[in-house]
Amino acid sequence: MKKIKIYTLVLIVSIVSIQGCRTILQPVSVTQNEEVISISEHEIPVDQGIVFFVGSLIEGLEKAKVENKLLFVDCYTTWCGPCKILKQYTFKDATLGDYMKDNYVALAIDMETPEGIILAKKYGIEAYPTLLFLDKYGRVVNLQVGGIGAEALLVKAEQTVRKKM
Repeated sequence: MKKIKIYTLVLIVSIVSIQGCRTILQPVSVTQNEEVISISEHEIPVDQGIVFFVGSLIEGLEKAKVENKLLFVDCYTTWCGPCKILKQYTFKDATLGDYMKDNYVALAIDMETPEGIILAKKYGIEAYPTLLFLDKYGRVVNLQVGGIGAEALLVKAEQTVRKKM
């Protein structure tokens, strides 16, 4: 029992230390076809498709509460083949991106980071990719384990929104 407390304390200290070391992205403006596109300091730009919020799960949940949206969490690892396919193809779909922007705060978490390890334990994640659809309180409304195409993910996202209404 004492070892568990020590490991928990070490994990919490590690997370706090890592949070203090992360780089804050600066806002960027890009001129494209005489149109200025502003990118928030907390979003990762994608050619088109889903725009992922940069932050922790707690920050994502806070943003979802403020915007009255659900939270979409891509639980991935860097070595996972299907995770790479999702990022390269599925998440770049424009129709899916538009729908997600209107209804979700999207967050991607590397499951091999300290936060990812805690998240995996909290939600019982054992396979990657796992896509979580969370309400603003962090409760699982829906999930997808394994790869999925853009059209099927859009259907799942729409079903999840209807389920919460």
